[in-house]
Amino acid sequence: MSIYDRDYMRDEAPSFGERVRQVSAFHWFFWANIAVFVFQWILFPDLCLTKESFSGVNLPAGGVSIDSLIQGHVWTPFTYMFVHGSVGHILLNSMMLWFAGKRVQDLYGPRHFVIIYVLSGIIGAALQIVLSAYVLNEPSISLIGASASVMGLILAYAIAMPREEVTLLLAFIIPVRFSLWGLAKFLLITNVLFGVLAVFDKLPNWLSGGGHVAYFAHIGGALAGWYYSRTLGYGGTQPSFGSIPTAPKVRRRPVLANVYRPVVEVDMEAVRKQNPRNDPVIDLIRDEVDPILDKISIQGMHSLTDDERRTLDRASRQIARTKGP
Repeated sequence: MSIYDRDYMRDEAPSFGERVRQVSAFHWFFWANIAVFVFQWILFPDLCLTKESFSGVNLPAGGVSIDSLIQGHVWTPFTYMFVHGSVGHILLNSMMLWFAGKRVQDLYGPRHFVIIYVLSGIIGAALQIVLSAYVLNEPSISLIGASASVMGLILAYAIAMPREEVTLLLAFIIPVRFSLWGLAKFLLITNVLFGVLAVFDKLPNWLSGGGHVAYFAHIGGALAGWYYSRTLGYGGTQPSFGSIPTAPKVRRRPVLANVYRPVVEVDMEAVRKQNPRNDPVIDLIRDEVDPILDKISIQGMHSLTDDERRTLDRASRQIARTKGP
């Protein structure tokens, strides 16, 4: 029996505990956001909703503010990033979390996904509430939403795969193509511009919800995701400031395994046993794939040319075919 047949020969269905363990960190975080929204707005709105003194609008419990921290609610810097204020709020953040979160987990692994999500949320909240209190003169305003965490994930995704292209629908009609790095810069610059306008109370009236958007939380989250990604060795030269330890350059191999999994995880000894000598798949890995993997280990995935990416894709498909049905 081939080693590739092992997963297909299981007689028993996985137990409930096994299924729970198979749920990824991304899915836990994604569905936690949905579950909290349903709990607060649909199941127990009378229990969970409070009227904010600053704006007079109903907000769900769990938001973070200077007042809440003074009152000893030290858990709010963590809970706020799972709390949302409207259907539109949760839908937008859920779409962006699904877009960036899954890929960050694939590229960085579940542990780093969790760190980026939480760290970006905390840094974003800290920047927003400090500026709200001492610059915008809004010390009592509560911050809610996963936007800061999502911005950190988007920057981490863009740092790892800067040339990957995405298509956005402008006004939900006109398709516009961006590179991931171009999209990340656009989002960051837009938030900086609107944040500066908010400081001087110059936000245009047509900007829906402009006065209630935490632009500086977005900026703080984005910078946290960017910096953490750089400490792992992504994006070229590693930062020289600060005392955060950096990962070795050879870290790129396990990261690549999640992008081109058949190439990296294939058992070469098994392939040699199942295929004749001088098999073209083995030659392809030795002559073309290994040099590319070595280049990634030294320079990072961003250094790959289009031809090298196509070579990895082609090798991935060829190796997958050797596994058989």
